[in-house]
Amino acid sequence: MADSSNNYTVLHLTDYGAPYEGNFVASLRALERKISEEGNGMVYVFPKRAGDMPWAKTMQGEQQNVFFIERNGFFPYARQIRRLLRERNASILHAHFIHYTEKLAALFAVATCGHRVKTVLHLHNHLVLPKSRFRAMPQRLYLGFISRFVCCSRSVADHLIADGIPQSRVSVAENAIAFERLDSFEPLSKESFGFAADEKIALMFGFDFLRKGVDLAVEAVRALRETGECVSLAVVLSSRKEQVEAAILSQLGAAQLPDWIRLLPARSDVAAYYSLADVFLSPSREEGFCYSLVEAVYCQTPVLASAIDAQRDLALPQNAFVPPENARSLSAAIRRVLHEPDAPEQRDTLEQAKRRVVEAYALSGWAERVAGVYSEIL
Repeated sequence: MADSSNNYTVLHLTDYGAPYEGNFVASLRALERKISEEGNGMVYVFPKRAGDMPWAKTMQGEQQNVFFIERNGFFPYARQIRRLLRERNASILHAHFIHYTEKLAALFAVATCGHRVKTVLHLHNHLVLPKSRFRAMPQRLYLGFISRFVCCSRSVADHLIADGIPQSRVSVAENAIAFERLDSFEPLSKESFGFAADEKIALMFGFDFLRKGVDLAVEAVRALRETGECVSLAVVLSSRKEQVEAAILSQLGAAQLPDWIRLLPARSDVAAYYSLADVFLSPSREEGFCYSLVEAVYCQTPVLASAIDAQRDLALPQNAFVPPENARSLSAAIRRVLHEPDAPEQRDTLEQAKRRVVEAYALSGWAERVAGVYSEIL
């Protein structure tokens, strides 16, 4: 047990209100277990809307360190954070997903709470600063007050350093996966979604139509169907269903979605979708870290991904990568995967890939790296 005089409490300030815990909350839980071994504490702060989610209600009922606060203006938001910093005597404020105005409010809370608080900004995606020096000035001023940046991938860290943040203030903690949540799921049939039993399914997640490359997947699958391939595209959406559907209809010049495209709702047992699919696609134009690619590999679903920095750095089979923004190459790769024989060599490749991701993206490793950051800044 560490000397109690050196103990600390971390307040995690988030804008996370998804309908399921996902890997993010699982990672925070692993971090709490890690730092509590040394007598340190954690506080979870979620937006008020998260309080309507079953997982969050359960979490608050089981723990005394879970709070929901409202985004109701700069000073009211800052006062809520300041109150929690004081009541919990937090030494570190670790921010995730919050927007620029809320970041400034959090800094104001830190500056006025009455005791010294270190600040950690977690970058779950690339930070894009305005090209204009004048327009970038407010963000750069804010960034100057951050004690440490924790980046979800090497690519995100490299971009941040290239923008002028000193390397000494940048750490990398690649995202982690709660693999055990993928071991239990409800088996799904293709027929239940209106697919024929012999239909091949290309699956992707696509709430952000352009960033996730939904247009590229649509074009790739359409080209395959025009050559007689029996393949359909299933797009899982946690939000923005109307926007994504409208964008696909505009791309196809159609009044309604063709029967070879299905928009599916998100579900907590996401492994059910990976098990249903014949190939998983991530033709993204930009990613900080792609959870779904790692999850699909764990579920031993063949994957295809655009060779952008943050995806190319993942522990994936080398034949998984295709040139970015190239629907023709993606189409050819899908055809290759769908026609690969179910040979021992192929199964062995998938098994090896699963072992690599389990080793690389375990929750315990992520927790250890983040806890190390806390020790360094304190």
